[in-house]
Amino acid sequence: MSEGLLNVAVFMGGVSTEHEVSLRSGAGVVRALAAMGHHPLPVRIEKDGAWTIDQETFDGPLAAMIRLRELEPACVFIALHGGFGEDGHIQALLDWAGIPYTGSGSMACALALDKVRAKAVAQSAGVPVSRHVAFDIRSWRGDESEARRLIREIVGFPCVVKAPCQGSSVGLAMCSDEGSLRDCVEAVLPMEGRVMVEQYVAGREITASILDASEDGSLLPLPLIEIRPKHSAWFDYEAKYTPGASDEIVPAPIEEAHRQRIAELAVLAHEAIGCAGWSRSDFILRDDGTPVWLELNTVPGLTETSLFPQAAAATGITYELLVDLFVRDAVRRGVRQGR
Repeated sequence: MSEGLLNVAVFMGGVSTEHEVSLRSGAGVVRALAAMGHHPLPVRIEKDGAWTIDQETFDGPLAAMIRLRELEPACVFIALHGGFGEDGHIQALLDWAGIPYTGSGSMACALALDKVRAKAVAQSAGVPVSRHVAFDIRSWRGDESEARRLIREIVGFPCVVKAPCQGSSVGLAMCSDEGSLRDCVEAVLPMEGRVMVEQYVAGREITASILDASEDGSLLPLPLIEIRPKHSAWFDYEAKYTPGASDEIVPAPIEEAHRQRIAELAVLAHEAIGCAGWSRSDFILRDDGTPVWLELNTVPGLTETSLFPQAAAATGITYELLVDLFVRDAVRRGVRQGR
């Protein structure tokens, strides 16, 4: 192998509701690695938990990890989204196996995916968040009237009901008034056994990408993107992953003071949660110019319609170069040892 070119295992698929999106992200990464002269090794994880490495199938992660260690990849490129991919589980497994990987460590991933706890940490660092409450299935069904009171008094209507640990707008219901609250909660509650009910914040949807893959450790806020769904009332799954379903304007046409503030808050959230490599924070910019932080993604999508590659491209960083940067960063950081 030529000096500087690497064997890179690419994890894709997974057991979460974002399986198909992850396969698309992984396929893009494999193509980009090959274009940069690296040697990609696709590792496909099926919905039933089976792993396929180099056309060999394993019934679970332990046997698969033994085989992966034998292949000695320079690092793993994690293109998994959602549970057991973006929530710290796979990162912790790779920590134990002593294999470097792209992106944030296990603890940051676990924290970021839990929207309730991530909001608490971000807010404590000075990041403005929306009003919200959370409760589990026992609290809701045991005393629905009390849960409704909290929602009325703290959150108000309209509101958004979310499964706290899902992504790609999966497990989300828009609730226009209290009359539709029960249906919304009951539709989302079975996914995790708990829900977060969040204030609906009107305004412009802005996403802020942070590149954290430089040798000197500096963070680079990429150009902001404004998202304007064409047919949906909000940026749902179809609007995210259907080509042409949304106008994604980069750089976002907002005032410079607002741009600077959102970029500053995205860096603050990235650091407070403990991210590495990259992250993407989603905001609503209110009509009065106040940004409200919604959530942070530690493994943003890398599909042909994904936002992070668009933001990078606006600074002259091609998709292939972006993937290469993440790989080099993973190798440079080395084994995380559980951090």
